[in-house]
Amino acid sequence: MSRHYLIACRPLKGHIDPDFKELAYGHSGRRGKALKNNLSKGSYLFFHTRLGSEKYIIGYVVVDKILSKKEAQKDLSIECDGKDDDWLFVGDKKDSKRLRKPIPLNKQLAEKLSLNIDFSLSDSEEKTELSVVNSATRAHRLLTGNDVSILLKEIEKYEENAKFENPEDVQRYLIFEGGDAIPFDEVHKLKEPQIQQLLRESPFVIEKGVIVKDYEKILPDGDRLDLLLEATDGSLIVAELKGPNKLPDDITTQVASYARDIEKEFPKRKIRKMIICDGKVSPKLKKACVSLGIEIVVYGLKLDCFKLE
Repeated sequence: MSRHYLIACRPLKGHIDPDFKELAYGHSGRRGKALKNNLSKGSYLFFHTRLGSEKYIIGYVVVDKILSKKEAQKDLSIECDGKDDDWLFVGDKKDSKRLRKPIPLNKQLAEKLSLNIDFSLSDSEEKTELSVVNSATRAHRLLTGNDVSILLKEIEKYEENAKFENPEDVQRYLIFEGGDAIPFDEVHKLKEPQIQQLLRESPFVIEKGVIVKDYEKILPDGDRLDLLLEATDGSLIVAELKGPNKLPDDITTQVASYARDIEKEFPKRKIRKMIICDGKVSPKLKKACVSLGIEIVVYGLKLDCFKLE
């Protein structure tokens, strides 16, 4: 009889595990050995993580085969970070999936499952619902066959109008190259420091090939430059970031001043000026940016379209 688990995961930069492109999961040590001893072909592994300010189930792997580290590294058809762990759990390519729309792992869902989470502390406001769920699901939690049925029905309900395969770039959009993913309904809650962190972790979203040379750089007058970037041609980009609804018309003066400071520090380098914002740019500001040669880069969501079949 197959056993099933609910597993917490946190995307780490440079180590993608679980890998929803390869549909595989690796684990080492005591927990890895316990999974190896308890799992079999057909076992479900549901993965959850924190996205924004909530917990979400982001996908699942239906175990097809279990490989030791030695076996996984010999198999040239497997390309994932998990093959360096003691045990690699390879998912069935047809039945395993990364969720197009992650489902909230909240009190409403948890109480349908056999997890027996005590929500009395959150009900009395001594703890938040998120902290209660975090504490109760930090370790691997065993799921019953009925739990699996409930979760699959919840997933089907969320995705009933969309068919989504596992495209090659699914990892990038899921974990933003090592950072937390942000679900659609959480984006508006982002603050400027969170956006800056995401941009530092994945500067390629600003411009292909760009790298972060410095951030929160202290300038001669004591002001701080949000991001100092270096483009592929060696030019430096003075980038000022503004959070949602925080874009003043006089920001051009600030950016121009920062650019002059950087020009003095790097007299032989070409200097570009840039504002990174939510796109709510007034006609006055846009005209000033054009006049001063300041580029405007907008952060936000990309529309994803797909056919129903």
